[in-house]
Amino acid sequence: MIFVIDGQCLYQKSLKVGKRSYFHRMNNDVLPRGLSFLAGAAAGLALGYYLHSEKGSALREKITENWGDVLDDLGARTQEHLADLIALLGDALDKGLSFADLAENQLEQNVEQVVEDAGNALEDAESSFENGMDRARARLQQKFMEAGLKGSKV
Repeated sequence: MIFVIDGQCLYQKSLKVGKRSYFHRMNNDVLPRGLSFLAGAAAGLALGYYLHSEKGSALREKITENWGDVLDDLGARTQEHLADLIALLGDALDKGLSFADLAENQLEQNVEQVVEDAGNALEDAESSFENGMDRARARLQQKFMEAGLKGSKV
């Protein structure tokens, strides 16, 4: 059942719970979709009728005769575009490879710099350790001298 309440189309759902029935809004696209379907069916019917008439037969023959030319032209254009596409892909590949080489060289330089920095840091640490050991020895010798143990070597 379809009801119109306050200008809106509603339909009664067949499912009832107790004494209550539920109403749902109808989709307002139902009517335009139906009309679109009918218009498409009518256009298809008219086209079918035209193609089976004498003029339609002549049109079909003309299309059949020119079909080979159309396919040849389409093939030639496709080959041209395919050649352009292959050239563009080749250029992109070359650019990508040169970028990869550049990135590899930069990475090698960065690794060499890190190794050099690590070596310098190790040398600085060894030097600092030796200086610290020399100062500690000197303090111990000074403490031994103050305590009267003059001949001790540390």
